[in-house]
Amino acid sequence: MNLENSEHTRFPPVMVDDPRIARAIRFLERTPAYSMQLTDVANHMDLSPFHLQRIFKSTMGETPAAYLRRTRLDRAAMNLQMSSEPITAIALNAGYQSHEAFIRAFHLQFGTTPSDYRSAAQLQLLPASPGPSAVTADVAIDDLDARNLLALRFYGPHTEFIGHWRMFGAYLSKLGIVDKNLTAVSIVYDTPLITPALYLRHDCAIIDPGLQLSDTALQPLLFRAGRYVSIRHRGSYDDVLKTYATVSIDWLKSSGEMFLPDGNGGYEIYRRPPWQDGHELDFDIVLPLV
Repeated sequence: MNLENSEHTRFPPVMVDDPRIARAIRFLERTPAYSMQLTDVANHMDLSPFHLQRIFKSTMGETPAAYLRRTRLDRAAMNLQMSSEPITAIALNAGYQSHEAFIRAFHLQFGTTPSDYRSAAQLQLLPASPGPSAVTADVAIDDLDARNLLALRFYGPHTEFIGHWRMFGAYLSKLGIVDKNLTAVSIVYDTPLITPALYLRHDCAIIDPGLQLSDTALQPLLFRAGRYVSIRHRGSYDDVLKTYATVSIDWLKSSGEMFLPDGNGGYEIYRRPPWQDGHELDFDIVLPLV
């Protein structure tokens, strides 16, 4: 993405610790297909549209409208690459009421039509493992219950995610949250195959143990009940994209399943808090299914 030829004036911050911006982001992202106006966000924030626009752009480097359009189209591109869902349905899930408006917006962001993008993008999906028997042995499908999360937003490449966790642990300590038995959950919204590295959205979160918090950048999120596919990852985070590819490319092609188009992202549910030193990373990658 070329900043000189876009509405972007700077990259987003690594950590969003301003409670006002954190709330605005959650409101913008809460329902992908919902038609939203600047006044809706401003009313939710109890700010004037002018004030919201000013503080959002000064922090995030783009207006709320540009942020909403970019993230929705990135999700649409992901659905085009990872599913056979009709383009009209993908357009509706991205908040576009007409096929033509979606094509124009998609072409402006990606320089091609959705159908041509799908053809080229699906050719990139090469098998990540030796064969389907190895994949099937490592993958499980389960019905999971809803859980309440408290999340802090980060931006940046996968190679920085462990740094995000250290910052998150320090933020929890600052709030006086030091329980070593907390369950840590990552939420990964984008893929580096589509979204530029410095725009990748990553939430560090915990399952809410019933904390009473106010005026913090920690925002409530819902892990929705439903069917999920999971695969365990142990070891370095440097290899995590290979594990993602195993389930999202190899397994998906042979399973007949489809990821939930308007899912809230992919989850990583940790068996040990990743901000604690001295432990090998051990977590389950959990992705929502239709």
